[in-house]
Amino acid sequence: MVLVELHSLSTMIELYPRYAETDQMGIVYHANYLIWFHEARDAMLAALEFDIRAAETRGFRFPVVESRCRHHAPAHYGEAMQVSAVPVLDSEQNTNIARLRVRYRVRAAHGNRLVAEGETVSVVTDRNNRILLRFPDWFEPFVGRLSKAAEIRSRKS
Repeated sequence: MVLVELHSLSTMIELYPRYAETDQMGIVYHANYLIWFHEARDAMLAALEFDIRAAETRGFRFPVVESRCRHHAPAHYGEAMQVSAVPVLDSEQNTNIARLRVRYRVRAAHGNRLVAEGETVSVVTDRNNRILLRFPDWFEPFVGRLSKAAEIRSRKS
């Protein structure tokens, strides 16, 4: 399986860890990174003009079936963080199941220190919670943007 990061579709958010997100040592608690990943993914989808609420109204859901996070350095209360989300295509994208793989990097806004990196994989289900084998036609504009970015990237390679 070949994984291709579509950097041209990358989105970045900036956030400041709240006191409630830290542990007794003043370090951001590890589970909060997944929440940050989710926020960055939602910002990426919005930038790609994918209306997740409209999709949910049509009965589609997007459960996360895989997640991972590797921590490189601590983040602290009030320290500005930049979280980037990059969609990833793989060689099985159109032949396996309808899924969205996203990679994340969390960096300290000042000094660009790598704090964490990770990945999530979401699948698309229908209103009966059945995993779909392909993206529904309604998703075509979104899938088209991903495909176009992949084509442009492959031409540059």
